Amino acid sequence: MGGLPPIYQRFTNMNNYTNVIKYKFLAPVYDTLIGNRIFVEARRKGFALLEFQPGESILLVGVGTGQDLPLLPDNVRVVGVDISDAMLARAGRIARGRDIKLINMNAEILEFPGETFDTVVLNLILSVVENPQKAMAEAVRVLKRSGKILVFDKFLKKDQSPAIARKLLNSITTLMGTDINRYFEDIARELPVKIIHDTPSIFAGGYRIILLEKI
Repeated sequence: MGGLPPIYQRFTNMNNYTNVIKYKFLAPVYDTLIGNRIFVEARRKGFALLEFQPGESILLVGVGTGQDLPLLPDNVRVVGVDISDAMLARAGRIARGRDIKLINMNAEILEFPGETFDTVVLNLILSVVENPQKAMAEAVRVLKRSGKILVFDKFLKKDQSPAIARKLLNSITTLMGTDINRYFEDIARELPVKIIHDTPSIFAGGYRIILLEKI
C-alpha cells in the first residue's frame, strides 16, 4: 500500500480505500437513498432501546451523513467517525452548534483508548467494512464494561443460506459498498458481549435491530 496517498495508508485493506471513492460519489444522494421515513423510523426504534444519561459519551461508528445525530439527546457527548470526508462534511451541517466531534477514522482501527465510551452505535456499517469482525471487536474494546452497543443493519438469518438471486444481487450491492450476505452471529462470535435485544426490522426482517451489553 506504499503507493497510496498518506491519508489512506492506515487502511487495513483495499476495499476500505475503494469505499472512500464510492462514498465520495454516493454522499450527495445518500440521504435520498437511506434517509427516507422507513429507515428513520427503524433508527428511532433502535435508539428508543437506549437509556441515555446526561454527560454520557456516545460513539457513532460510520456516522455517514449524520442521520443518527438528530435522534440523540443534546445532553450527551458525541463522537462520530467515518472514513469518508465527503460524508463527514454533510454530517457537519447537522452537528453544528452541538457537542459533537466528527473525525476521519477507520472503523477497523479505532484510535481511542480501551473503555472510553458508554455507548457505541454501529448503524449500517457492519455490512460496509471489509472486516466486520475486526470493526465489531474494536467497538467492544473502546466500550466501557456494561456499556451498550446498538446495531441496525442487514444480515442473513442464522440458518439461512443465500439464494442464487440474493447472491446475484449481492454482486451489485458490493459494488456500491455494502454486503447483504453477512451473518451477525459470525461477526460477534467469541466477543465479550451478550445480546439483550434482537428484533427483525424493515424489509420483512432483512434488517435487524440488535442491542448488546459488554460483559
